[in-house]
Amino acid sequence: MDESQQWVEFGRWLVEQREERGLRRRDAARRAKVSESLWRDLETGRKEAIGAIRLLPNPSAEVLERVAGALELPLEDVLARIGRPTRPARPSAGPSSHASRNEDDGSLLAVKLRRLSDRDRALVERVVDAMLELEHDHRG
Repeated sequence: MDESQQWVEFGRWLVEQREERGLRRRDAARRAKVSESLWRDLETGRKEAIGAIRLLPNPSAEVLERVAGALELPLEDVLARIGRPTRPARPSAGPSSHASRNEDDGSLLAVKLRRLSDRDRALVERVVDAMLELEHDHRG
């Protein structure tokens, strides 16, 4: 199935989920703290851009998390419907790697970190390690 069709299927599923809960589109969007037009884009599987060009939706992980919350669905179910991985690839283990830590944290930062490539996630980890080391040096 191509990506366009996948978004259409997701939209149909989203409508079903919303209607099963007795919610109007406006109410679901309010619950998710997103605009009604964004919710409509997700339900139709496309959004209109400048010049009537149709684009595929590309919601952030945060938006998808809000949609899942509004419909009281596991985030993993929503992600699976659009073909996004439900678990991040683990960064390669190195001397400063924290791969053994629990990465199932549902915080917004954790969601954003999971969207990064392995290389970028390792870079962010090194930056954070350096910042923590600097903070430790300033305290001591």
